[in-house]
Amino acid sequence: MEQFLERFGLGEKLKKNLLAILIVAVGGAIIYGLPYFRYDYYDAYLKAYNLTNVQMGVFGSIYGVFGMVSYLFGGYVADRVSVKKILVLSLVGTGVGGFVHLIPNISFTTLVLLYAFWGFSSLFAFWPACVKAVRMLSDAEGQGKAFGIFEGGRGVAAALGASVAVVVYRMGVKGLVTDEILGMKYVIIFYSVINVLCGLLVQFNMKDEIMKSDEKISFTDIGKVVKLPAVWIISIVTFCNYVFTLSLYYFVPYGTSLLGMTVTSAAILAAVKRYVSPLSNVGGGFLGDKMGTSNLLSISFIVMALGTAGILFLPFSGSTLVIWLFVILYVVNYLFYNVNYSLVWAMMEEGAIPDKYSGTAAGLISTIGYLPEIFISLMAGKILDKFPGALGYRYFFGYLIVMLLLGAVFVEIWKRYLKKNNLVKTK
Repeated sequence: MEQFLERFGLGEKLKKNLLAILIVAVGGAIIYGLPYFRYDYYDAYLKAYNLTNVQMGVFGSIYGVFGMVSYLFGGYVADRVSVKKILVLSLVGTGVGGFVHLIPNISFTTLVLLYAFWGFSSLFAFWPACVKAVRMLSDAEGQGKAFGIFEGGRGVAAALGASVAVVVYRMGVKGLVTDEILGMKYVIIFYSVINVLCGLLVQFNMKDEIMKSDEKISFTDIGKVVKLPAVWIISIVTFCNYVFTLSLYYFVPYGTSLLGMTVTSAAILAAVKRYVSPLSNVGGGFLGDKMGTSNLLSISFIVMALGTAGILFLPFSGSTLVIWLFVILYVVNYLFYNVNYSLVWAMMEEGAIPDKYSGTAAGLISTIGYLPEIFISLMAGKILDKFPGALGYRYFFGYLIVMLLLGAVFVEIWKRYLKKNNLVKTK
């Protein structure tokens, strides 16, 4: 096994802690099953709980608002409290919240409160703790590989979880539309139980690090992190990339409603993309360590902008050629999006942000970078409802292209920052 890992150029620290990183990756995927599973069963979820598109958007917004409020303080907590304790409490708490979803005739107000709770339990200190754990468990020169493996592991865990959820849903539905609510309950039970089990897995398979007093940051250290230019540039790059993250949900409906793609083909494409992400996550991490994180980020943003523009220019003919072109452009976009998703966090090492501030820096970056969580789903819902058909998608995707190009611009600003501060490493 040792020789096998050496062939991939993994550093000693990364090889030693590979299992721990994979455990964190599994937790980092499964915890979002409950807050986001509604997207995989969008129409069924609307029917089961008598919701409108706008109300569905409210869930995303309230989840994002509580996440935004939580991130910065959660990052501070991650720099002062055991990472293991944070992971366990977050996973178990999110799972327990899932059982609340099973309340008979649950109201819209109760669902809003539940999504607010999930915004705290799955976002507060959990994500900063994950980022800090991966960074501390890997070598400085192998951050791209470490975060690529982390995101790849998350992708595999998410794909397996979603696949099992489909089987569980079908067990509840039993082929009858009238049983959609029962199928939904089965999925909720599955994700709730698996979250609690994952928390126990972390509890019994991960060492509890002991933090010395000089390793814990003080409240005044937050000010030092805020003053780091690297943190703000990474935040904006993360923001632009996360706009694309939340916009991915609207590409497949575009293909089915306007380009003539069948629902079955769309479902297959949605499932296949989950298995593509590990390849691009890990491959992007390794490639990023070779050619430079910022160089690959720049290429990715430009490719995604061109790919999205290409999809908008496809004719509404419904022909096989158009469908295949859509699939190719979608997959290319998804590949480069996953490359970016892992590399954004590798920028922390490239920008020489001190390890001591990893959690707090990740919290601040997440606070700003994940702001799209608050408004993207609500904005998309309103645009698509107000401008039905092609026009609504053109407005929304046009905004997306602008954000991708803005991301490319800030990566270039990042390159100049690295050069100015003599942080450019020779590859």
